[in-house]
Amino acid sequence: MLKRPLWWIAEALSLLMLIASGAAKADTVYVNGSFAFSDNGNGIPPYGGTLNGQSESFYCVDFSTPIWGGESWQVNITSLSGSDFSHTRLDNKTTYLEMAWLITQMLGATANSQEAMFQYAIWSFTGGPNPYNSNSALIAAALAAVEGGFNGQGWEILTPTGSAGQEFLVFVSEPGEFLMLLIGLGVLVFVARGKRATQPQTI
Repeated sequence: MLKRPLWWIAEALSLLMLIASGAAKADTVYVNGSFAFSDNGNGIPPYGGTLNGQSESFYCVDFSTPIWGGESWQVNITSLSGSDFSHTRLDNKTTYLEMAWLITQMLGATANSQEAMFQYAIWSFTGGPNPYNSNSALIAAALAAVEGGFNGQGWEILTPTGSAGQEFLVFVSEPGEFLMLLIGLGVLVFVARGKRATQPQTI
């Protein structure tokens, strides 16, 4: 009787884990109603809340859809370093890159008025106001930064799957769980195959 070596079991388990991890998963945004500060009656991000139950800071890029604290909705996640933006509301990579660059500038601002200026420039892509008369200049600077090589690495777009909910940008500082799982499975398969090559089969 032929005994199946350990590597076969390891590869079978790896395949099952990969299939399970690739199953459709609903990503859920929940906003708790907190924001950085108020300006001209508008809450300036980041907004507080959770993504799939984990604490997150949300940067709003959608002025056209009102939301309230305590709401939640399902989202599609699109990486800014990717190429398919068909699930986003604006379907334009350059626009989202400009928004992400404006957020990075907003994060370095030293006064609330400066932060608000960057946020209104972001909202102007979706019909937001221009109370500081600075939108055009900031958008021009953002486009120049994108054309100069800003690639939005680490930023993701959270797009509601329905009509309710705002579209957000979030910054992901570490590899996602799926990527980490793939790396782990790759190591497991590599080690198992190494053992197979050094162990003779028993008949």
